[in-house]
Amino acid sequence: MDDVRPGRRVEPAPAALWIMALLALIPFPASALVYGYGPREVSGAALTILLSWAALMIAFLGSVRWGLETREARPRWYRLALSALVSTAALLVLLGRGRLPDTWILGGFVVVFLIQWLFDHQTPQTPARYPILSTMITSGACISLGLALEKALNA
Repeated sequence: MDDVRPGRRVEPAPAALWIMALLALIPFPASALVYGYGPREVSGAALTILLSWAALMIAFLGSVRWGLETREARPRWYRLALSALVSTAALLVLLGRGRLPDTWILGGFVVVFLIQWLFDHQTPQTPARYPILSTMITSGACISLGLALEKALNA
């Protein structure tokens, strides 16, 4: 396992990881741009895709954290619980759609992504490349959600 302490050399992520992470990002800006600037008749569907993809990606990131923790000889229950709780929070935010304003749902997803990101970056014994990939995915998601939030606030 790579050491992630400052001053340590970070091994670059294999190309396959970067390619998959970039492909996973495509639905974020694509749906946010269609929601914000596309034809009015498809904006609702674009927002649904954006919110659904956000929930799926948060669940994926939580699952990665779960998997990293289960490699340990003695998995820490609180890290396993937080991995599951972040995914559950994303589901609850998604289920709020139609009951809460879209601005709250979009903002809720930004908050959940940032909590997951903080969790990813404070966890010891993580491969050094993981926080870098997590930052890329979180940044792309939050920028896209922010773009959609701006549109929702001005609608």
